[in-house]
Amino acid sequence: MTPFDLNYLRLTLEIEKHIPGYIDAYLGPAGLQAEVNAAPKQSPAGLLNDLAQLQDTIPAGDPARQAYLQASLRAIGGTLHILNGAEISYLDEVATLYDITPRPVDETIYTTAHRELDNLLPGRGSLAERQEAHRQRYLLAPEQLMPLLALARDETQRRTAALVDLVPSESIELRIVYDKPWSAYNWYLGQGHSLVEFNNDIPINALHILSTMAHEGYPGHHTEAQLKERHLLHQRGYGEQASFLLHSPAAVIAEGIATTATEIIFPNGGEHTWNAEQLLPAAGMAFESAAAMQRLAQAQHALRSVAANAAIFYHTGQFTRDQALDYLQTYALSSPGRAAKSFQFFTNPLFRSYIFTYTHGYDLIAAAANNRDKTPLFKQLLTSQLLPSQLAAMATDGEST
Repeated sequence: MTPFDLNYLRLTLEIEKHIPGYIDAYLGPAGLQAEVNAAPKQSPAGLLNDLAQLQDTIPAGDPARQAYLQASLRAIGGTLHILNGAEISYLDEVATLYDITPRPVDETIYTTAHRELDNLLPGRGSLAERQEAHRQRYLLAPEQLMPLLALARDETQRRTAALVDLVPSESIELRIVYDKPWSAYNWYLGQGHSLVEFNNDIPINALHILSTMAHEGYPGHHTEAQLKERHLLHQRGYGEQASFLLHSPAAVIAEGIATTATEIIFPNGGEHTWNAEQLLPAAGMAFESAAAMQRLAQAQHALRSVAANAAIFYHTGQFTRDQALDYLQTYALSSPGRAAKSFQFFTNPLFRSYIFTYTHGYDLIAAAANNRDKTPLFKQLLTSQLLPSQLAAMATDGEST
């Protein structure tokens, strides 16, 4: 690795000592990591000096890499300024760390979805009660999880291997955990291997098994990590790819890939057919039809930004905790338990601004594809260093042509 690469990795490892969990995956030299961990923690002020030196020595030669590093170092600078006690508004924090500009979503999108769900979920009680009753029908017992997760893993792996060249002998280990702020998490271990953990604090819904596996595994996080490790770190020698940062523009791209993953390998709503024909029978369950499942999923998809709205209102002082919980129950139709879990996520110090990566990542890919097949762009993102702002520019260019 070059001196720039080693200094970049050293800086991220130093920040990790101040913010445990800041590095999502580390693939760099083990000796460097051990050296940094054994040394006393550096002051945040001193780390700003290290950042300035990196910004002055960004490698030339690849314009795409230069832009990527400039944005990454700008995000690192935002983290360091916060560590140094700077007062940054919540929305400025998100913009600096993630290269996006979050705004509240118009709530009429939610009320329109509610009307559709009202038609799709007949019965007695409020819409939220009917939605929760429907969820309850598909909740899985702990002993059911592993066989169904393995079934979804094998199918998504097979389809992804037909889309891209996976690393030989790559693999995903599955594990059930409890007491986490997230519902599922991919821990990339390097050399094509991942551990994916599924949080069963709230029982997992059978209808979400396939999409969650695509998100965390194939062709989502696990696939992106192994391909970027091979193409960018090992083949091109881009050392920054050895440190996956949670607070960076790359996280928006990663979640955009993950939230788009299912539709790439199951085009035209094919995941609902597979669920109806394969997964639900394996779980001893049934749905009225794949078409009905798809209509319900589309209506629920429109509610995906509710938590991001609640985060904006809470962190900008417009909502109290109780108001945020009520907002989640009103618009996302969440049960009290699910609302509390969502609130726990976007008030966790690691994830308070991360909440926007999911919706913005998905929307940026959709807009950049400009109503065309997303697959070519999706495959490009798996092995490139595109930024959220560059995807936004692609969408603007598409609108003007």
